[in-house]
Amino acid sequence: MAYRKTRDLYLYEVVDIVGQGQYAYMEHLWQDPVQRMPEMNSLQGAFYVCAYGGGRWPQVINIWDIGSRGWEGWARNVDRLNLKRRKAFYGDWWDEAAQWRTGGFDRVCGGVPGSPDTDEIAEQGIRGSLFVNEILQLRPGTQLEFLERVVEQRKPLLAEYGHRATGLWQVTGNQHEVVLIWATDIPSNTRLRQNLDTTLGLCEEGEVDERLVEWQRVSAGYVTGGDTHVMTPLPRTVYGPEDWEDASLDDWLEQAESDQSAAR
Repeated sequence: MAYRKTRDLYLYEVVDIVGQGQYAYMEHLWQDPVQRMPEMNSLQGAFYVCAYGGGRWPQVINIWDIGSRGWEGWARNVDRLNLKRRKAFYGDWWDEAAQWRTGGFDRVCGGVPGSPDTDEIAEQGIRGSLFVNEILQLRPGTQLEFLERVVEQRKPLLAEYGHRATGLWQVTGNQHEVVLIWATDIPSNTRLRQNLDTTLGLCEEGEVDERLVEWQRVSAGYVTGGDTHVMTPLPRTVYGPEDWEDASLDDWLEQAESDQSAAR
C-alpha cells in the first residue's frame, strides 16, 4: 500500500443533540472560528442520524479535516484546546452551541490508500443526498488489513450500486475500530438492500448478486460488532446537496390518497 508523505487525519464527532436542535446546530458550525485559522480543522461534513435508518437519535455526526500537516496539524489543534482553550478559545461560539448539544464522543481517524481526501472528493465531484455510516469493531490488530480488503473488493462493488467512499478510516485511538462512510441516495441504497435480501432468498424485490453475499463472508472474518445507519447531510458541505428539499404535509397526504385510489 502506497502511503502519502503525511497522513490524512480527521476528527469524527458524535454529538448528542437537544430536541430538534440538529438544524440550528449544524448551521452554527459554519460560524466556528477554527475555520478561519490556517491549517486547523475545516468542516468536511455534518449529518444528522436519519430516524428511519437505524441508530441513536437525536444525534449529529461532524467530520473535521485536520489539515495537510498530518500529526503536526493534529498537535496544533490539541494545543489550542489544551491550556490555551480557557482564555483564548472558549468564547461566544461555544456558549451558543451549548443550547443545542449536551455532549458527545470523538474519534481521531486516519485515512489509508484508496480513501479520498477532501480535495479529491471535491475534484471527483462525489456528492450524496444520503450517507451510509459504519462504525465497525474488528479483531484487534486487523484494521489495516480489513481496510485494504474494503478498498480492493467492496469499494468498486458499492460504486456499481451508486455508493462512493468518502472515508475509509482507521480509528487511531484503539486497535479494533474502523469508520466507513459512503455517499449515495435513497434509490441506490434501496436497490442495494433489495438485492442483498433477494440473494439471501429473503424476498423477490431485487436481483441476485452473489458478490454481496461473498463480501459478507469476507467481512465476517474480521468484524466482531458495530453499527450501521444512514445520515442526512448538511447542505453546502464538500459532498452535501445545495439545499434542503421543499416538501409539505399536504404533498404526503395527496400522495397517500393517490396510492389508495390506485390500489382499489
